[in-house]
Amino acid sequence: MRRTGIAIVTVILIASASMTFAQGAPAAGGTGLDKSGSIRMESDMYPVRVDVARIFAHSQGYKVVYRKGEASFAEAYIPSSWFVAGGKASMIQGRGPQFPYMVVYYKADGSFSHLKLYVLRNMRDSTWGTIEGDPGDRFKVEAIKLEY
Repeated sequence: MRRTGIAIVTVILIASASMTFAQGAPAAGGTGLDKSGSIRMESDMYPVRVDVARIFAHSQGYKVVYRKGEASFAEAYIPSSWFVAGGKASMIQGRGPQFPYMVVYYKADGSFSHLKLYVLRNMRDSTWGTIEGDPGDRFKVEAIKLEY
């Protein structure tokens, strides 16, 4: 009984040690870099984070007022059609002093890819507002070009 228990523990230790050391070893004939797009691979997306001052909701989309430098602000108009699964934009709601902010992702060639808008869950907060009236063609955009 005792020998069986020791044998089982030994087998488990050997199996777990071999799995631990196998993670860092390169595959036969490989370079050790994986092809899965992990942290070891060069990124083809470049994020730009901006602090958001206010978000104005409208039926056509969201007007985002963000900080541009130290003392000035800029605007970005994001169509509501982008906020679909697999679309160009996603909205993440949360709580905390870090909200609201926006991360815009650009491809290696500098073209717009997609964005993530992080907002406060409470829409009664002072960071939220509404656009009254017709905004015209401001929401008819294909890409977001941030001003710095």
